[in-house]
Amino acid sequence: MKITGLETYIVGNPWKRWVFVQLETSTGLQGISEATLYGESSAVVAELEERKKYYIDSDPFQIEKNWNEWYRDSFNRNASAVNVTAMGAVETACWDLLGKHYGAPIHALFGGDASSTVKVYANGWYTGARSADDFGEKAKEVKARGYTALKFDPFGTAYMSATQGEVERAIERVRAVREAVGDYVDILVEGHGRFKPETAVRIAKLMEEYNPRWFEEPVPPEDIMALREVKSKTTIPIASGERVLTNYGFAPLIESRAVDVVQPDLVNTGGIMQGKKISALAEPHFITVAPHQAEGPVATAACLQLDACIPNFDIQESFDEFDVEWRNDLLKEALTVEGGEMKVPTKPGLGVELDMRAVEEHLATDVTEFNIFQEGWEDRNMKGTRRTKKRR
Repeated sequence: MKITGLETYIVGNPWKRWVFVQLETSTGLQGISEATLYGESSAVVAELEERKKYYIDSDPFQIEKNWNEWYRDSFNRNASAVNVTAMGAVETACWDLLGKHYGAPIHALFGGDASSTVKVYANGWYTGARSADDFGEKAKEVKARGYTALKFDPFGTAYMSATQGEVERAIERVRAVREAVGDYVDILVEGHGRFKPETAVRIAKLMEEYNPRWFEEPVPPEDIMALREVKSKTTIPIASGERVLTNYGFAPLIESRAVDVVQPDLVNTGGIMQGKKISALAEPHFITVAPHQAEGPVATAACLQLDACIPNFDIQESFDEFDVEWRNDLLKEALTVEGGEMKVPTKPGLGVELDMRAVEEHLATDVTEFNIFQEGWEDRNMKGTRRTKKRR
């Protein structure tokens, strides 16, 4: 079997364009994956075209060899999120092919089924919330759906430092969510890398009484020493890693003990095998893994395959019920959340297939992507969005 072609499809989710990939082979077998990169989806499509020499005519089952040669020969190595996302898209599609060829889900090829269901936390649920009361009311709705964990960013557009008013508003939102869901639902506070260490520590101290499950990216992700400083000065566990690329990037983060939870984004960090390697790096340090997942449904399927076969799995992020209403139409069999859990697909490969009629219906390029430092970002620019058909 040889890889003979690759098709990409940019789908117009109004807050983050999704890129789906389909690998063609000489036997007719097809493998799918996702190549979404926040703000740079078109760049990834161009990179996949630019890098064809690394996968066209190659053996799709030589996954390690192909990935490492591509990574080595790219010269910039993990400095380029665009390149690593393109690599991960081909890698994951090859795992999908491998699973289909042998009639097994990817998690079985990786060593078994640690769990048939995966606990997820809700994200995206606070779209449109402004006041503390808004956050509280929306949090009640999430709990009523059966979730036992939910994540949110209460900090508005704050960056580096924060005024007393911004801090007080954020803490009021955290308090409102905790009071709305009670003591037995986990709240996870997202920082989006907003703050310098002293600001992050001040905020963490004020949040401690509300017992967050974690404080995510309290400082910019490049500064491991700053993460260590925050971790040493709060009782709240620290999570980070969604913007870290490959196992090479995760190694110093894990070895520094600056985090309690690592959050590889399988789409952007190089693929499923990279996720498995990162989990193995974290395991002997007793650091758990909670894959970041703010992309489309194929990325969800990839995460579930990893979640099911790593011993240090923590919890899985899910926007699945708080996204565009047609999200589930993109798959022939939708992935669903029930009681705050998702079932791990057991069909061969990723266990899901794209519904190409729905994909074609929602093709788009001219879509506004939100900016978390821009006023009103919580709405994810859902209103006033234009769509135009993509030419493949």
